[in-house]
Amino acid sequence: MHDLRRGGSFDEARRAELEERWSAYVVQHAESHMIVSDAVLPVVGAANGSLRKIYGLVQRLDSGQSDREEELQELSRRVDDLWERLTALRDEMRRDLGITGRVEAPSR
Repeated sequence: MHDLRRGGSFDEARRAELEERWSAYVVQHAESHMIVSDAVLPVVGAANGSLRKIYGLVQRLDSGQSDREEELQELSRRVDDLWERLTALRDEMRRDLGITGRVEAPSR
């Protein structure tokens, strides 16, 4: 997001790094379907859905095929939402492992 705000698009090295990391993530996500419990699977899916939307926004921004300012704001909002989903995923995984009971969200 910072690269897109500063430069408008990625250089070839950053683009290649993004593609490599995305490919590794896709493989890890597919593997997670084989090992996570039924209780954790929907939370994994919610986090994955957020990541896929973020990745799509990043791709559009990098290609220049979007309303730049609006898409950057949407990207920022989705990244904030992703943190909430990742927190929920962590909490559900901890419950599933029996490490913790019910987790209360911190008051804001």
